[in-house]
Amino acid sequence: IITAVTLFLPDVSQQAIQYEYAPFKNGMCQFNGDSVNVHQSVNDIKNCMRWTCNRKNSTHGLMRGASCGVVRIAPPCKYIPMRPGVFPDCCPKGECPKNRVNG
Repeated sequence: IITAVTLFLPDVSQQAIQYEYAPFKNGMCQFNGDSVNVHQSVNDIKNCMRWTCNRKNSTHGLMRGASCGVVRIAPPCKYIPMRPGVFPDCCPKGECPKNRVNG
């Protein structure tokens, strides 16, 4: 039974990470029109990402963006595409049928 369950699991890679410099003023990253505290995260709903402010120096912050990884699906699983929303709930995923146990 364990082998059968393993065959139906979707293959999901780790999240993708990207970085962007942002002006740093009054102890906060200035990012996309928002002031973000150090170590605070903001969601990019449209692109299904989470951005976190990190201080680089007295004038610049470094925003760390986490986005969805790659999903590979094999039958009988089906692919559920990315949709706008809060990361990581908005990421694409695989949906597999539940195994039935006879008994």
